[in-house]
Amino acid sequence: MSKTNKKSGNHPLDVLIIGMGFSGICAAIKLIENDIKNIAIYEKSDDIGGTWHDNTYPGAACDVPSHLYSFSFAPNPDWSRVYSKQAEIKQYLKNVVTDYDLLDYANFSCQVSRIILNEDSGLWEVEFADNKVVHAHHVIHGGGGLHKPNKPKFDGMDTFTGTVMHTAEWDHEVSFTNKNVVIIGSAASAIQVIPELAKEVKNLHIFQRTPNYVVPRGDRAYTEKEKVRFRKYPWLAKFYRWVMFMRLELITYPVIKKNSKIGKIAAKKITNYMRVSIKNRALHDVLEPQYALGCKRILLSDSLYNAINKDHVELITNPIKSIKENHLVTENNEIYHADIIVLATGFDITGHLHSIDVVGLNQKTLIEAWSGGEEAYRGCCIAGFPNAYLVTGPNTGAGTISHIHIIEQEVGYIVELIKLARNHSHIEVKKTKQDDYNEAIQVKLENRVWSSGCNSWYLNANGKNNTLYPENARTFKKDLSVIKRDDFTLTPKNHQVKEVDAI
Repeated sequence: MSKTNKKSGNHPLDVLIIGMGFSGICAAIKLIENDIKNIAIYEKSDDIGGTWHDNTYPGAACDVPSHLYSFSFAPNPDWSRVYSKQAEIKQYLKNVVTDYDLLDYANFSCQVSRIILNEDSGLWEVEFADNKVVHAHHVIHGGGGLHKPNKPKFDGMDTFTGTVMHTAEWDHEVSFTNKNVVIIGSAASAIQVIPELAKEVKNLHIFQRTPNYVVPRGDRAYTEKEKVRFRKYPWLAKFYRWVMFMRLELITYPVIKKNSKIGKIAAKKITNYMRVSIKNRALHDVLEPQYALGCKRILLSDSLYNAINKDHVELITNPIKSIKENHLVTENNEIYHADIIVLATGFDITGHLHSIDVVGLNQKTLIEAWSGGEEAYRGCCIAGFPNAYLVTGPNTGAGTISHIHIIEQEVGYIVELIKLARNHSHIEVKKTKQDDYNEAIQVKLENRVWSSGCNSWYLNANGKNNTLYPENARTFKKDLSVIKRDDFTLTPKNHQVKEVDAI
C-alpha cells in the first residue's frame, strides 16, 4: 500500500480514520509504520485532541500519571507535573502529530454522519454532514466515550434566566466572579472544577446524588533536575513508567475483585481520610459511600475537601424538584439562588458508539445488531461489519489500566487485521466467536466489584456491563498479541473496484 495525497487521489482510501484524539493519532502512526499510507483522518472538531480538545473546564486534568498516560513509543521527558492538566496533554498530542507528520493526513471540521458498506464495490461509503462521500477499503472508528455530554432534564429548566453550561462545553466568556453558582454532580469532572470555582464565586452549592470514594492524588510539579534526568537517560523515564504500570497491576487491580480483602481495607482508609479532612461532621455520613470500593469510579483529588470546607461552599443531598427563573427548588422545598448552573453530569458513555449510523452486510444496521446490547470481539470487531473497526469499543474500558495502553494494543491488533485483508478481501469476525468471547467476558465481570450491586454508568439499562474490561493490563496485551485466524472469515472481493473520489 502506497501513500496517496489526501487532497488529490482518484482511488479509494486504504484506511479512513474517524477522530484525531489518542486513538486516531495512534492508528495513523501505526498504519504508516506498516507502509499503509493511503489514509486520511477525519475529525469533527476544528483541532486535534479529542477529549482533551473538548474538555477545557477549569481544573481539567487526567487521573493517570502523565508518564503512563502517553504513548509508549513517544515518551515525553518534560511533563511539568505527575498529573498533567488538559492544555499540556493536548500540547503533547500536537507535538506527536508534528513529529510524525500527521497533518498531511488530517481533515478538520468533518462530521461523519453515516457509514454504509457497498457490497457491489466492497468499499465502505463514508458520508459526512455536508453530504460529501469518501470511499475506503477499511474504516477505523477512533472516537472516544468522553465527548457526548449527558445532560439531565429538570422541570422548569427552560425557564432559567441565568447561564447553564456542561463541563464539556465550557464557556470561557462567562465570569464566575462574585456569582451564585450551582454545580449539579459530584463525580470526576465536578471534583476538578469545584476547587477552581470556589476561589472566585460568591456562593457555591454542590448537588450530590451519590457519594464517591475520593483518594488523594499526590500531585506535584517535577523539578528541573528530574526533567533533565528523564531527557538524559531515556531508560530512566521508561523504568519510571514501568513502576507506575506495575503499581496499577499489583495494588489497584486486586481492589476490583468482588469481596476482596484489600478493597475493604482500602475503603476504610479512604473513609477515614475523608472524615479527618472534612471539618463539618454533619457531612461525614452523606460523604461516606455505602457501596464497595471500585463499584463506581474511584476519584482522585488533593483539593476537593479543602474547597468543601470553605464557608461559602455548601453540599446539598436533597434531590432537585424544579428549576425556576433564578433559583433551584429541592424536594424538601429548600430554595437555592443561582446565576450560573454547571452540569458536571458526565457523558453518554455508549452514545459515541451510536453517534454514527452504520450499515453493514445485508443492509443490517449497527443499531439492529446491538438491539440486545453493545458487543464486539476483542472490543474492535463486529460480526456483519467486515473491514470496520472500533479502537475503544465495548468492554475496553480501563478499570485499572491506562487507557493509552488499551488504545495501543487495540490499534496493533487492528493493523494486523488490515494487513491480512489488504484491499482485496473482507475480514469479518464469526458471530459464534464473538458470542463466545462476550459470554466469557460477562462471566469474568460477575466476579468483579462492578457487579456488586451499585448503580453506575458502567452498566447499561439492563444492568449489563458493556463498558469495562475485567482483567489486568498484562492480560489485555496478551489477549490481543495474536490473531486467531479461525475466529475470522477472510473473503475475497472477487471483483474490480472502480476508481472513486477519495475526497
